[in-house]
Amino acid sequence: MAQNNELQLDPHKFAELVINSHQVSDDLDPEAIVKRKLTLYLTAYYLAERFDQLETQEFSSGSNGDKEKYQALLAQMANEKFGDW
Repeated sequence: MAQNNELQLDPHKFAELVINSHQVSDDLDPEAIVKRKLTLYLTAYYLAERFDQLETQEFSSGSNGDKEKYQALLAQMANEKFGDW
């Protein structure tokens, strides 16, 4: 069996972990709380999907060592922005 260093995130589970770990002030009205949680969930979900895509591209290229692939992946993630929702 070939060793596979690829890491794939489950976007749904990742987004749930993110929103469950984020505290929103109770001083906000319920709609504002839900909007913040939804924005956070969607951002985490799509960021995890994007990570999986970039990770697959980097680790399937075979041109660099694992450390260089990881650094390239982090650089690409840092350059990706979803903008203000």
